[in-house]
Amino acid sequence: MKKPIQIHDYAIVKPFTVKGKILVAMLKFIYSIVGLFMRKKWESPIAEFEENPVHYRAMDIAYLGYKYYIKPPWKHEPQIEEYFQSQTLDFTAPDDFILESQMSISAGGDLMPYERISKQNTQHLWDDIGAWFFGSDIVFANLETPICKEKPRSHVPEIMLFNMLFNGDEELWDIFSGNGKYKGFDIVSTANNHSYDMGLEGLEDTLDFLKSKQVEYSGTNYHGDEKKHIPILERKGIKIAFIAYTYSLNHLEVEQENKHCINHLRLNKTGVELGSILTDVQQAKAEGADFIVLSLHTGNAYQSLPSAHTMNIYHRIFEECGVDIILGSHPHNPQPMEKYEFVCPLSGETKKGFAIYSLADFVAYDIFVLDRLVPLLKMEISKGKQAGKNKTMLTKVECMPAYNWSNPLNHELRFFNLFQLQAKGYPAWFSNECKKESQFLFEYANQYLIHSNRSHLLARTD
Repeated sequence: MKKPIQIHDYAIVKPFTVKGKILVAMLKFIYSIVGLFMRKKWESPIAEFEENPVHYRAMDIAYLGYKYYIKPPWKHEPQIEEYFQSQTLDFTAPDDFILESQMSISAGGDLMPYERISKQNTQHLWDDIGAWFFGSDIVFANLETPICKEKPRSHVPEIMLFNMLFNGDEELWDIFSGNGKYKGFDIVSTANNHSYDMGLEGLEDTLDFLKSKQVEYSGTNYHGDEKKHIPILERKGIKIAFIAYTYSLNHLEVEQENKHCINHLRLNKTGVELGSILTDVQQAKAEGADFIVLSLHTGNAYQSLPSAHTMNIYHRIFEECGVDIILGSHPHNPQPMEKYEFVCPLSGETKKGFAIYSLADFVAYDIFVLDRLVPLLKMEISKGKQAGKNKTMLTKVECMPAYNWSNPLNHELRFFNLFQLQAKGYPAWFSNECKKESQFLFEYANQYLIHSNRSHLLARTD
């Protein structure tokens, strides 16, 4: 086995303003004192950590700050490490499968309202990866901000000290969607811990905005809707349903009369009841869906691998609800992929589910360096017959590990295919620090995303 990279020895937090550097230095001093007592315990992820602000204790806040500003957990249970290292992620169709139709889905992570994301800074954001990512039949991501046009834009702060309430605008959406150079998104998840930041008005304004852009949404509903909105997108004769849920709404509590407006379950609790997800799957199947994609906003932030309780929830969802793909978000940095074989509770057939535990930050720019590694996916869905029965299945997964690069002088943002960057060399404008950061993320991607036994996953864009 290849020796793991030493994540805990790398300068994982890099503020970019003088004020930010001063604040981070102060926070590191404070958390290092706490670490004198908790360091050994916090080298490993805390078991059953719900990471839900509504239920935080003081020590939970200290733990979250420590793993962000000092050291993320780097000692994982050996069986979890071995489990992901042994994954092959080969979804090749069986020999007796007769193909009738095929389509593709691109999936990216969190779209977030950072101040650095402006028209001036993103003119070349998509040059290296846009054609590949936006070239699929369906393009998906997690919209982790309301877009309430009646309220001003509200950014993710450089240093996150207090509760944050996000809001985006049309300029931000245009950047997210490819700056007008590509077709943009077909669907986004609107169920995440920032869904309710602008209240019910902001939630419904966001849905109005997406409708005006002819973009579907999943995970939230209008107040007056009696039937839950479960979008089914049809491409090339294949109907794909998108369901979305979030584990938390941060410190906010939704009024009882509005609770149906957001798909919200305490998904970081091992024994959580999953009946509502099963009901959604049954509704989608009754409405003709061939295939079910679930966007799941849950898990624990700033960890290389998911915790055991998160894996347990994912596996239960496959086994109890029968979804085909789970696209995870919330941890901010990437977490690995898996193929999970289970018996579908609806059909009684054995299926191969696919999950990625964290698609990470996407269009964003955090001071936490691992958030700058962006695992973009392209999935091939095939429909046909097997043994005389209609079948729709995942037949291929590709991953493009992208580097979210920023010019340290003028804050320009640009995505690069990380593996091609390593193979072909750096652009002339790359600083030595950016080269070092890119090399670290390349090694990290090899360690946790693309092992030698799954090199077939790498996106081919030559």
